[in-house]
Amino acid sequence: MRLSSRKTLALAGAVLLLAAACAAKRPDASETLERAHIQGRWVWAELFTDNVDTEKAFYQEVFGWQFESRGTGTDTFTLVRADGRPIAGIIHHAKAAEAERSARWLSFMSVPDVARAVEQATSSGGKVVFPPKIFRGRSESAVLADPEGAFFGVVHNDAGDSPDVFPAYNTWLWHELWAKDAAAMAAFYRPIGDYTVTRREEAGDRTEVHLTAGGFPRAGILELKHKDRPATWLPYVRVQDLQKTVAAVTRAGGRIIMEPKPDVRHGTVAVFLDPLGSAVAAVEWPDESAEEGKP
Repeated sequence: MRLSSRKTLALAGAVLLLAAACAAKRPDASETLERAHIQGRWVWAELFTDNVDTEKAFYQEVFGWQFESRGTGTDTFTLVRADGRPIAGIIHHAKAAEAERSARWLSFMSVPDVARAVEQATSSGGKVVFPPKIFRGRSESAVLADPEGAFFGVVHNDAGDSPDVFPAYNTWLWHELWAKDAAAMAAFYRPIGDYTVTRREEAGDRTEVHLTAGGFPRAGILELKHKDRPATWLPYVRVQDLQKTVAAVTRAGGRIIMEPKPDVRHGTVAVFLDPLGSAVAAVEWPDESAEEGKP
């Protein structure tokens, strides 16, 4: 299929080529993984940006993340830690002249067979952005775009994925696709993640579904009200105090694009752009709701 923006596709392909070059600097498997896989679980994220220092300062202020750089100059991979635990990476990429923003988060779904996931995606109208790549002794991964143009990654880690525990504060809690046609996108992702699809009823006049794997909801799909907006995956970070997080975002140079609202998940969610334009949601989610697995 043809994506809505050839320029966006070109940018994504370029940043993932750079990611491949930086693969040797990623954390050792023994540091991050256990010998277990759950197909459809979202296990990693990477931020592609043209100013790594700006992003580091911002996310340290907002979430207290720590950073460890490997390599030199623009050929540097920055490991992101939350309370010492690796949760993501940051990779430098120069902003394309035509790009609207200079940063983007990309999340990766665990799959048992990357080539099979690519085949499932392309046979259902998806697009290969970065073809399967093997990082010997570590993992195999690929980057795809769904039929509406939203980017996502698939990965198979050789030694297994990170422990499947309820997310700690300042780590990834949830991943949500904002789609033009929620039902169609649920059908697209279902075989890739081996998901059970369940429709939700609390989204007002918008269709919302959950994608469940391994006994827990792993992601959601929320239908866009305005169909002229691009489809995108939005990652959620669990925070202890949402109001303090909102204040930290503004203080650190980010922009709140959705303030907490009583009629949106009971005021527990805010959405913001970091200083270079990458979108993230912050959610207040208590420990006693761990069995729900979703904001």
